[in-house]
Amino acid sequence: MLSSVIIFLPLAFCLFWMHIHTVMAPRTSTFVAIMCLLAAVSLFLLSECLYYDQNSSPKILPLACNLSQLSAPSVIPLLIIYIERFRTGADVRTKQLLWIIAPVILFTVAEMLTLLAGRPTIVSFLNKISTEGVTIIKNTQEPELRLYFYSAVIGYRIVISAEFLLLFNFFIRSARREGFKLSHIRDFFRGEKADTMELQFANLAPIVVLFFLKLFFFRYFLNNHHLFSILLSAALAMILCPFCYVALFGARKRLSIRDMQNGNRFNFSSKDKNVILEEMLTDMLEEADKGTLTRIQAKYGVELNVPMEQEEKKPSYVERLFSGATRPVDEDSLMGRFEHLMKDEKIFLQSGLTLEEVADHLNSNKTYVSKMVNSTYNISFPELVNTLRIDYAEEYIANHREARQEDIAKACGFPSASSFNNTFKRITGMPPRIWLATHERHGGIQ
Repeated sequence: MLSSVIIFLPLAFCLFWMHIHTVMAPRTSTFVAIMCLLAAVSLFLLSECLYYDQNSSPKILPLACNLSQLSAPSVIPLLIIYIERFRTGADVRTKQLLWIIAPVILFTVAEMLTLLAGRPTIVSFLNKISTEGVTIIKNTQEPELRLYFYSAVIGYRIVISAEFLLLFNFFIRSARREGFKLSHIRDFFRGEKADTMELQFANLAPIVVLFFLKLFFFRYFLNNHHLFSILLSAALAMILCPFCYVALFGARKRLSIRDMQNGNRFNFSSKDKNVILEEMLTDMLEEADKGTLTRIQAKYGVELNVPMEQEEKKPSYVERLFSGATRPVDEDSLMGRFEHLMKDEKIFLQSGLTLEEVADHLNSNKTYVSKMVNSTYNISFPELVNTLRIDYAEEYIANHREARQEDIAKACGFPSASSFNNTFKRITGMPPRIWLATHERHGGIQ
């Protein structure tokens, strides 16, 4: 009994996630695509459960086998349509639906041969395959049974193999085009944001492997390796969960672990309510456009660092940092050479820049340079470098508004996106996206 429950577990999980998507994400652009995909997967899992469960009645074997002819070849094309919908948001074109010809032909042929041979004959034939293996085809003389075998077993697996090759090629091309890297997944688990589609590709890899195994192992093999069949079903059920959960975020191009934790707006306790709400509000404000921020400010009378009127342009961090105190005007002095190195050569953009490297450029020693920086600018060397990087980052963001945080961090000399984001927020008082929206509104960015 327990083994039957585990074998049906992937189907139960799939139906559960269909319900969750219907309740929580019916307005996303990928809703129809993911529901069609999950429906096809559910139909395939149902046929597999009926076919492989040892407690199933032999009479339903033809139904299960023929149902898999329709559902299994539909899964991979629907998966590709879902990914394209997720990636581009474009509607499905007519030619993308031509794939339906293959499963319809396989299902129609299987049903016709079942009627010609008679359902009891097909039941007996499938039972022999389950107990003796596919080698019985050598001793089978009935043309209807031989045709059924070549269509429902051989032809079916040829079609599925071709689709798996198509999917593999699609994965490779998409990964190259989008610049997917395993390091992005590693950074995701460290708290940084990653492309949502990149996360889905990572979730899909083990799912595709398990589906391949489930499709190509015959009932004869799984009957003799029942534990393997149970473990395969349990693993598939578990791995379906992260894929289906990330699919809820169809409107988001990038995700972090914190975003996923805040997927439910009421996912907090009384102790951490304010912290969680602040995180979610910050995330939503970062994604809001100029008009939305204006309406929120007008409706609730709150200041969101998005002033309504044109403000006088403030001096940049570099201007404030390198102005004020009296300094030697000699460009050959240590002070002059240091400012030239920072302002003109922009050495601070080098990732991992150290005080010792700067001292070498100045033909001095790091102790003397450190004292000079502290006494002249009233700031430590690392903080000065970070301030210059943020000043440069503001200009970079203004000129590259669609750039990813990883790209901005790299261009500005930060070791990671999280380091850049934390430093930017500490120095400017707001995250990069809110800073951009704020300065667009009061005319700071043209």
